[in-house]
Amino acid sequence: MKKKLIMLFVLLTAFLATVSAQSLGVFTWDSKGKFTNVRNAPNGKVVDRIPTNIPAMIGVEKPTNGWWKIIGNDYDTGDFEGTLKGSTTGYWIHYSVLGMGTRNYGKEKLTLRQSPNAKSAAVYSFTKEIVLRPMDIKGEWVKVKTTDGKYTGWIEMDWLCGNSLTNCC
Repeated sequence: MKKKLIMLFVLLTAFLATVSAQSLGVFTWDSKGKFTNVRNAPNGKVVDRIPTNIPAMIGVEKPTNGWWKIIGNDYDTGDFEGTLKGSTTGYWIHYSVLGMGTRNYGKEKLTLRQSPNAKSAAVYSFTKEIVLRPMDIKGEWVKVKTTDGKYTGWIEMDWLCGNSLTNCC
C-alpha cells in the first residue's frame, strides 16, 4: 500500500508540474545592434549577450511584466551552440527581442483575438506568414505583438513556430 501511495504521489507531482509549466520555444529577433542583452532578473543587470547576426533559439518560461525567464543557459543558432554565463539567479530576456513565426504555410487566415479563446473578438487577421513577439502565455494561447507594434492579441500556440531554421511541420 505504501509503495502505491508513493507512486501515486510521484505521478501526481509530475502531472501537476507538466500542467503548470508554461514554456515556449522562441528565437531572438533583434535588429538593434550586434548583441541582444540577457539579464539576471527582469530589468536587472546585463550579465551576457547573444549575437544578433543569426537568430538564436531558446526556451522561455514564467513571463513577468514583459520579461521571459530563459530555460537553462544554452542557446542554438544552428551554426553554433552558446552557453550563457554571469548569473546565479537565472537569465531573463525581454519579449521585444524575441520572435515566433506563424505556421500558416498554406495561406490560412489567422486571427489575433482580444482574449485567449476562439470566441473572443478579432483584433487583427492575416494570411501572410509573419513573425510575432510573444508576451504572455495562458494554456494553449500566446499573447503576441506584431513586430511593427500595431497589434496585440492572443493566438493559439499551434499556429506558432519557435524554430528559426525550419517551418515546424
